[in-house]
Amino acid sequence: MMTNVFYISGIITFIVILLISIFAPTKGQTRIWLWSLLKVCFFAVLFYSWFTDNIVLKWILIEASTLFGALLISSSGTERSFHVGWKFLLINSYALGLAFLGIVILLFASTPLENLEFSSLKQGLAGQSGLLIETGILLTIYGYSGKLGLVPNHFWVGDTYAESPSQISSLIASFVPVSVVLAIRPLVKLERDLNPHLINASNGLLFIGVLTILYATLMLVSRDDIRRISAKVALFHTGMLTLFLWLDVSDDVFYFLLSSTVLVKLLVFLSMGILRMDAGKRNISQILSASMLSHKALYVYLLALLIAFVFPLSPVFVLDLKIIEIAILQKQFYLFVFPIFGSIFFFVSLNKVLPMVRLTNRDFEKDIYQILQIRYYFFWFSLITTIIVGTYGMYYLMAKYL
Repeated sequence: MMTNVFYISGIITFIVILLISIFAPTKGQTRIWLWSLLKVCFFAVLFYSWFTDNIVLKWILIEASTLFGALLISSSGTERSFHVGWKFLLINSYALGLAFLGIVILLFASTPLENLEFSSLKQGLAGQSGLLIETGILLTIYGYSGKLGLVPNHFWVGDTYAESPSQISSLIASFVPVSVVLAIRPLVKLERDLNPHLINASNGLLFIGVLTILYATLMLVSRDDIRRISAKVALFHTGMLTLFLWLDVSDDVFYFLLSSTVLVKLLVFLSMGILRMDAGKRNISQILSASMLSHKALYVYLLALLIAFVFPLSPVFVLDLKIIEIAILQKQFYLFVFPIFGSIFFFVSLNKVLPMVRLTNRDFEKDIYQILQIRYYFFWFSLITTIIVGTYGMYYLMAKYL
């Protein structure tokens, strides 16, 4: 059932992003229909990758999204956006090149395969072990982690989300992580059978995930740009994905996690776009120097931060409860630190944004009133959808405690 919730959440998220791109585009955006077609291509290749078990085809589809993503990032037409687009293309291609090398090594080490389905590869590697197979799995997982944007291959994340239009940022942040995690998960499961030692790719993935969480939190302290703050929110949640991969949670919890990822990141970047367009500035210090601000724009951003971390009916809150449940049942009490990390991150970000409340309230800027009003309506639709999914997850995953 949660699988269908994930697919429906993904489709709804993309439709919202596409409609915003068409009917409420970023100010000065040209060739809207051309860029909308490119968004469809970006979503189509990643959406198809969710359904295929062919390990090579899945890699090809994820790599194709790198090219489409680089073009979308440069849609702003500025010199800075072109540089960021190239950075996105080069770092992601390098990381996926490592992943492909790992896949080639695994195929070489396997007995002859009837096809390239993952189930065939697993059967071909059954009963085998050794440095060659461990190296193949390590390279594949580490390469895919670069596409996720985990430390130390995270340098494209901040610039991509900071220099792209908000709908492009939400598109990449929503769909790239879930697609890559779907590719990594079978490999993590496979390694548990082939390499149960302490030093393995699975534990390494958790380690760089924790480093990513800590990095996002520490960098947040020095950030004054609401675009950069939103990028750190996305980076934090990407780091949390590695925890659930490492815990090897059930399919229901895993697909609920993916649903949470696409919906929450849509809310964060959609609300950020509304606030930035209304304020006309992206640095909080510059926004505070103005005399007035639309509190509607500010409150949607605050609501998005609440949903992303601590709101009781949000999917993220349900997942935190699930972490606590696993910690208690398996006596792994160190897992309590992860919900604490989320709370710390939330209060740091809230401390940065909340001073804007003291600005005098006004309505949306007249020049872009219609665009902001359309985005405002889409935000509330997305918020209600997210709460519905969170409420369903609370009932479905935590019903025995209610």
